[in-house]
Amino acid sequence: MLTIKPIVRKRETLKSQVYEYLKEAIIYGKIEPGDRLIEEKISSELNVSRSPIREAVRMLEKDGLLSVNKSGGVTVVKPTIEDYRSLFECRVEIEPLAAYYAAQRRSPKMLEEIESCFIQAHRTSDEMTLRRINDANHRFHESIVEATGNPFLISMIIQLRGVSSFYRKAILEGDPMHTENAFLDHQKIYQAIVHQDADGAKHLMREHVKRDYKVFMELFAKK
Repeated sequence: MLTIKPIVRKRETLKSQVYEYLKEAIIYGKIEPGDRLIEEKISSELNVSRSPIREAVRMLEKDGLLSVNKSGGVTVVKPTIEDYRSLFECRVEIEPLAAYYAAQRRSPKMLEEIESCFIQAHRTSDEMTLRRINDANHRFHESIVEATGNPFLISMIIQLRGVSSFYRKAILEGDPMHTENAFLDHQKIYQAIVHQDADGAKHLMREHVKRDYKVFMELFAKK
């Protein structure tokens, strides 16, 4: 449960804390897909006013994790197989393009960020929980998009965050060995970006996204 110290009352801090708490609860199943979010209940549970909750809800709606209807009701998004297929169709075009431009334009600072995310996602440690691996993997992909410096690409990836979170979690839970395969893919992509091999980075990212989707569909077929 989120613990918010009484002395911490800055709006931005509260909003961020509530956002992180709700995002984690949604992605990792404490709040199930299709569940309705009740403001009063969350306010009581976290001991915060409704204002930061509403701000966090807007952020999560932008991430694609929550849906707000015309009457103001808020529910957790419940992705369908069609949603996952649509996600793949976007990722297989956008992320290779991002890898291409990241390889061309990455600054030393952005290269350090990509490397940091790569290391965090694949560090072999007992402390590395599924949650931390998933978060770091997510950041690896986003750091590549950010390295393009293209605000439109970044905005498109942000819109895919919600379904992507459920998608990656399903793969990690369903096929733990996929982490090692992803490590090899990420390593090759990272090296291509280091050497500014734009065409290589693009090709490697496309194959990586395709492999992800193949694993996901095989897991889905077994359910």
